[in-house]
Amino acid sequence: MRPLKKAEQELIIHLLKDSPKRDYFINKLPHLMVEEMNDGGMGSLKFISTSTEKIIMKEDIAIIDLYDMDGIPLFISLLLGTDEELFELDVFKADFSPLKQFPVPPYQ
Repeated sequence: MRPLKKAEQELIIHLLKDSPKRDYFINKLPHLMVEEMNDGGMGSLKFISTSTEKIIMKEDIAIIDLYDMDGIPLFISLLLGTDEELFELDVFKADFSPLKQFPVPPYQ
């Protein structure tokens, strides 16, 4: 368990740019804890919930398609849980290989 890194926060802020809950989530980012997921090094993160109830994924609230440094497509989703809080930052690399570099601005 660890806090979000700067690059992770920047990507999440970018993903939230059109969300009506943008400010709510951005204010929480410095205080959130995450666990790196066992995804073969693709960079997915699970947000740690403070709820005592079982939380499951509810919906995507933002999606972006990018490329890793090696030119392989990345499909990134920010997921909301049933508690209406951030649930997961899902990073999927098209060839299932480990991420070369976590995405940094500018995002294209």
